Amino acid sequence: MFVAAFVVCFVSAAVLNFLHFQMKFRLKDAGLPVKWFMMPWDDFRMWRTYLSEAPANRWPVWPFYAYRTLMVIFGISGIVFVLNADKLDRLFRRLH
Repeated sequence: MFVAAFVVCFVSAAVLNFLHFQMKFRLKDAGLPVKWFMMPWDDFRMWRTYLSEAPANRWPVWPFYAYRTLMVIFGISGIVFVLNADKLDRLFRRLH
């Protein structure tokens, strides 16, 4: 369970980063102001802007919804990972 949670957490984080920057670069290429270093409220603003600008620029809306779904999966897998962290200690002890 620990390894599966770790893999899901790692893969979802990688895809989340890809989708985040895909939305960010589309907004930037359209000439809309986007901060490079963002706080959480800047993310919310970016998402609202992306959703409002997507139809006019013929961008797909699925990256936003995939991002939100993967964020939930990332959170759940992170919780499972932390709850099973004691198994990591056992795994390392077996390897040594």
